[in-house]
Amino acid sequence: MKNTTNYWFTVEPFVYIGMTKNHALLYNTLDGMNIESDKIEVLQLLYEVLQEENCGVVLLTHERYKQKDINGFIKEVREKYMCDIIDVVLSIGKPVQLLPYYNFPDKHDVYKKNNFLASRKILQYLTEVSIHVDQSINITNLILFLQSLPGNITFNIVGNLANVVNYKDLLSFLNLHDSPKNLCCSYSDVISLQSILKSGFSYIISVHFPIDAKKWNHSRQLLVEQSLPVTYIFDVLSLDDCQQAEELVEQFKIENYRLNPVYTEDNIDFFKQNVFLTKKDILSSSISIKTIFANQSINIHDFGKINIMPNGDAYANLNHPTLGNINMHSIHEIVDKEIKEGISWFRIRNQAPCNECVYQWLCPSPSNYEIFIGKPNLCHVKTETNQ
Repeated sequence: MKNTTNYWFTVEPFVYIGMTKNHALLYNTLDGMNIESDKIEVLQLLYEVLQEENCGVVLLTHERYKQKDINGFIKEVREKYMCDIIDVVLSIGKPVQLLPYYNFPDKHDVYKKNNFLASRKILQYLTEVSIHVDQSINITNLILFLQSLPGNITFNIVGNLANVVNYKDLLSFLNLHDSPKNLCCSYSDVISLQSILKSGFSYIISVHFPIDAKKWNHSRQLLVEQSLPVTYIFDVLSLDDCQQAEELVEQFKIENYRLNPVYTEDNIDFFKQNVFLTKKDILSSSISIKTIFANQSINIHDFGKINIMPNGDAYANLNHPTLGNINMHSIHEIVDKEIKEGISWFRIRNQAPCNECVYQWLCPSPSNYEIFIGKPNLCHVKTETNQ
């Protein structure tokens, strides 16, 4: 008797589907396995799966199932436990599968921001405040403003505290907070804090090459005396800088550090080789559904962060317009403006060419590098795809 079995085709709820007009990607968020296809029949099948009214399940007739491209695709996805087929006679009605498909309606930016503003406690989104200091800062006014901030915020004090006359007042105030406090400065600007309470303080030390050996050794001595946690940020412009950083890490047994590539307009080749992403880079580690959703809604680098400059100006990102001034605006007004009008917290990969790429939401949020270099996509994926 001729087999005419029909099936329900379903995609597992932990599988993310990325699609363009001519390319589809199925990505398993549990183990990082992925399948890609440019076959017209496969693209049509996945397009139907993603339609809201289908709830992640489509009817697969016997004739359609026997098509070469469909049959080969289903065999592969079943072997990788990403999709399945169910004999229709074994199901009472059409099954329902909830796909991890993030889908704001048209004009989703407005919809998204209104959802954030709907919360009566928009300050709950504020997680980190960076205070940039120099000799012109008014510490008294700054402290008055900081008193209005919610608790559990990470504070970064950025700059040379030695230039601030009454910096001890600021540190004493911050010492009353249980939240993390990071002293961010160059290795040449480390000062002794032995006479100041140091609850929850850490150092983030920036290093730019070439280093001054005398200042480096002096800073190392001060840091050892203070016994505070230290993270080194090595600003690297070339492979030679990377090598020097590795030598310092090995020589001084530095445990916590990271390399920070710095763009100078003259080192684009260094960035293309060491910063730009390849398809292999993007798929090299498992990416969770939570991360994929975050990439579709917020900028993970900027979201929740505010910068305060010595003159009181407040920014979400220093490369974007000011949100106000702490001497004239409340923290609520500053956060409210960023959510309503800002371009930092919600800067995502929703523009060309990223919006035409199946890896769009697997890539990290746009960073400042895109701004500095003047390219929306720092990757080689287009080249690889066209090969």
